[in-house]
Amino acid sequence: MQRFRKLTFWLYRRIALILVLLLCVGTGVALSGTFELSADLVDAQALQHARISVHTVKEAWFLYSQAVVGRLDNVDNVTVSPEYHHISGGIPVPATYTIELGERVSKSEKGLSFRLFSNYPFPNRQGSGGPQNLFEQEALNYLQQHPSDFYYQKTKEQGQLLFRYAEAIQMGSSCVKCHNTWPGSPKTDWQEGDIRGVIEITQPIDAFVAQAQAGLKSIWSTLIIIGCLAVMSLILVISYLQNTNQILQARVAEKTSALARLAHLDSLTELANRRCFDQVLEQEWRRMERQQRPLALMMCDVDYFKRFNDSYGHQAGDRCLQKIAHAINANVRRTGDLATRYGGEEFAVIMPNTDHRQACIVAEKVQRAMLDLEIEHCQSEIADHVTLSIGVASTIPQPIYHPTHLVQVADTALYEAKVNGRNQIIVKLPDTLESQPT
Repeated sequence: MQRFRKLTFWLYRRIALILVLLLCVGTGVALSGTFELSADLVDAQALQHARISVHTVKEAWFLYSQAVVGRLDNVDNVTVSPEYHHISGGIPVPATYTIELGERVSKSEKGLSFRLFSNYPFPNRQGSGGPQNLFEQEALNYLQQHPSDFYYQKTKEQGQLLFRYAEAIQMGSSCVKCHNTWPGSPKTDWQEGDIRGVIEITQPIDAFVAQAQAGLKSIWSTLIIIGCLAVMSLILVISYLQNTNQILQARVAEKTSALARLAHLDSLTELANRRCFDQVLEQEWRRMERQQRPLALMMCDVDYFKRFNDSYGHQAGDRCLQKIAHAINANVRRTGDLATRYGGEEFAVIMPNTDHRQACIVAEKVQRAMLDLEIEHCQSEIADHVTLSIGVASTIPQPIYHPTHLVQVADTALYEAKVNGRNQIIVKLPDTLESQPT
């Protein structure tokens, strides 16, 4: 008991020193935790940015493969080749297209780069198409064993901190035949699901780290100041750390939201893309099914657009699509309506709470807007300007049907509009499949 009293008295005499020591320990713990939190947030932000970027490039690859290359099997005078630069009428294979897209994106920021590599590069990429360093070899080995996973690493090169991220590219059913039959293919026994190669993004994260370090310096300065306030300083430290954590998380969420929005936009027309179309159609179908209200879909196709491109050039074709997209979007103004680029020269408009008569009115407005544009088209067989063929379908969704049923009906209506002479509107009712030309 006497020893306990002596110890208590000794602690009491040195209470200030003990508080200072406890404060230093607490400050050290707080600094360490903040540093680790900052590092984790930097990693999370870099990883999220890399995954969205790679996903965007993959979507561009798949869209090009399906909407462009996949539609050229029966088209004369167009050759799909990795060496298309030297071929008249040649266009790149999907892999070459993606590689060149990555090279263009890589020029936008110092240290940023996209790469595609595999163990079986095409002959024209023998020098650069395979793994070029230890990271790429390790990533390829890992992803061959775990194709649905991803592989990343932080490295420092030439004084710059880099975040390297890689995902596997699996052979799709539409690619197997081409790769197995192309004369210069380095491997001819591909099967669906095989690992074709790896897509890698390398991005500098010095800016992320600098931002985190700036926050840390501010925290350290604040902790030094409030260290003079003893117990009150601990309360201020906790409050400050919580506030900093919320700010960093809000910035990560803001940038993630912005990247997600870009992933749902078509870069040329700035309309919603096909992925967004599929998601919104599914949502609106279920919503209209619950409310038992009509859902309309309008499909538009530019008449003789390939001839337009051949006559005026692809840049003029891009400008033409941009004008058409603007005209369609300008005439779709109801809340909930969504104008999208369905693919190539096709557009689609989703219209909730809209029956076929109301949808037809919108289609007629779009047709009049096309007349007002007066885009010259000397190769059209039906007019001296660019025109649209439009298919319209509307129904009250039922549980026995899938949203693709509405797409099929609208696409059938569009097909009839083109077969019947183009530059017209065909309306179909899914329940009866009766055509109503206008």
